[in-house]
Amino acid sequence: MKPWHFLIYIVVVLLGFSIVTVYSTDTATFGSNGSNYQFIKHLLWIFIGSVLLITMANVDYHYLQKLSLPILIVSLSLLLLVLIPGVGVVTNGARRWIRFNQMFGVQPSELAKLAIIIFISSYIAKYYSRMSEFTYGFIIPIVVVALTGGLVIKEPDFGTSVFIVILSVIMLIIGGTRIIFVFFTAIAATPFIYKMLFEASYRTIRLTTYLNPWKDPSGAGYHIIQSWIALGSGGLTGLGIGSSKQKLFFLPESSSDFIFTIIGEEFGFLGVMVIISLFSLLIWQGLKIAHASKDVFGFFLGLGITIMFGLQAIINIAVVSGNAPTKGIPLPFISSGGSSLLFSMIGVGILINVARQAAVLEAVNVSVSNGEQPSENAADGLLPVKIWNKILSKMANFSW
Repeated sequence: MKPWHFLIYIVVVLLGFSIVTVYSTDTATFGSNGSNYQFIKHLLWIFIGSVLLITMANVDYHYLQKLSLPILIVSLSLLLLVLIPGVGVVTNGARRWIRFNQMFGVQPSELAKLAIIIFISSYIAKYYSRMSEFTYGFIIPIVVVALTGGLVIKEPDFGTSVFIVILSVIMLIIGGTRIIFVFFTAIAATPFIYKMLFEASYRTIRLTTYLNPWKDPSGAGYHIIQSWIALGSGGLTGLGIGSSKQKLFFLPESSSDFIFTIIGEEFGFLGVMVIISLFSLLIWQGLKIAHASKDVFGFFLGLGITIMFGLQAIINIAVVSGNAPTKGIPLPFISSGGSSLLFSMIGVGILINVARQAAVLEAVNVSVSNGEQPSENAADGLLPVKIWNKILSKMANFSW
């Protein structure tokens, strides 16, 4: 089996869970009048995402390295545009969407996640030998990350901003940025983080609700309590497909942010474990693809996309199970909605392309060992392996 085949199978199964569960929730809510609006919209986004997945799987990912700065500029421009009244659409008190019509729109912060991964991967590939320096290895990339995160905060979307920063810092540290730079920057930023957490009352309420949701069960604690009821009702094998009670207007956002809860109610503990296992396999396969890549850019591109999927899944599952404060982070490939699904499938397409090119160069290396002439790219084949071994060595012999 080709490395990317397993990745496709995992994504197809996750999309299968998504289609079944979104249909179930839509029939009980929006589809009660027979329109199935949310379900049809979800299928359209899956179709568009599939087309883009196939496209990116067949486009050389090295073009992304050449276009990393233009992609970043487009992303930042959209983040600015969404803040303009009349352009950005306000939903639940936040201006996060640019809508073309009732069915189609884009959430610039979702593009920003992928754009920052491409930019940092390209930056590390260009300045890999200087990543231990303060200016090149930390200041320049972190300014770009801070600018991106700052624009996302203005929507406001504090959680996604923090997500982008964490994702970026992980990539930079693996790329060679010294941990001491990150540590002292985090210390210096503590007053700002404290202000951001407590200057907005709704963020303070989310933190206090996380500590004791039963203090306000019909108000701030309503979401998580309803989520617990759904997860508890599912038992071992679930109530059955379409039999969820919490989707009947008890649990808000049941087809998007809290869709994992509905899966737990209808498929039970076994269904929940299948989803967690699928994401674990997705992360494992993504790391394998990154490890097998034949150049620095491909290595960090695959690594960044894999970390993005893993972090989103972990945060979403932690939130709906009450192990983290409530935050609207969608579950990749499963939550309904356009932008998250669209850019997740683009990310999978890029991963497939990285894997396919690695397989081609591996075949070249085999031909070289048999005495044939190598291609001009074959000489770089072992570089990511050296990087990976360096990471493992640092983990085994941690030092500042």
